Amino acid sequence: MAVYKIILFCSIVFAISFAQRPFYAGLRPIGYPEVEPNVITNKYGENADLPIEAKGDWNLIKRLSELPDDKKPFWLLNWRHYNDIRKNPQTYPQRPNVFVDGNTA
Repeated sequence: MAVYKIILFCSIVFAISFAQRPFYAGLRPIGYPEVEPNVITNKYGENADLPIEAKGDWNLIKRLSELPDDKKPFWLLNWRHYNDIRKNPQTYPQRPNVFVDGNTA
């Protein structure tokens, strides 16, 4: 009789613990979704720094770079400008806070 009570108690605890999360929510905890690493790489295993419009064609970028500036597509000029900004971002000096005084009494 005691064995039945233990089995009943364990099954009730088991049912209550699994009832806390619906079956369609999955078994892993809620948090950030699992994301696969970026698999788009060049043949040497490094990420290619190309604009999306080039679709991974480095020769296209080389050919378009030989054109005069007024004949280059806007997306290429825009991509180069944004790359320059990313490499050397503009920073501003921080102003001192008037509420925090360095002189403590």
